Amino acid sequence: MEKKVWIGLIVVLLIVIIMIFNGNRASEEINELSINEVCFGDDCFNVEIADTNDDRARGLMFRESLCDSCGMLFIYDKPGDRKFWMKNTLIPLDIIWLDSDYKVIYIANAVPCVTEECRLYGPEMDSNYILEINSGISSEIGLEIGSELGWVYSQ
Repeated sequence: MEKKVWIGLIVVLLIVIIMIFNGNRASEEINELSINEVCFGDDCFNVEIADTNDDRARGLMFRESLCDSCGMLFIYDKPGDRKFWMKNTLIPLDIIWLDSDYKVIYIANAVPCVTEECRLYGPEMDSNYILEINSGISSEIGLEIGSELGWVYSQ
């Protein structure tokens, strides 16, 4: 009986060690790949990442301002038909859809909406990434379909 108890304890200890190691490794990978900036050529934006369902659902709702070099980058694991609305979003935005190769496939000038009937924005093709920045900036920097997004990783 005593031998079974020791074997059980060793198994539990090994499981705990494996869980700790995997948790630390995942944390390190996330920190290594945290994105601080995304750029179109020399025009860069400090972005908040929205990569969970909760973050993507909240987006930039209820914000009263967004700095000129700031934005929010929505990241999805797989390509999909992604439509956005501006419900409870108080600032006008340029919403930029990108494919899996980080190329712009659609740009919308989206206006705030505080009613129950808000317009949907989005392309008729699949996207993996969506970038929201202040309205008008995409045309100021000459952004167009096919422009490519570059990534700057944190150190």
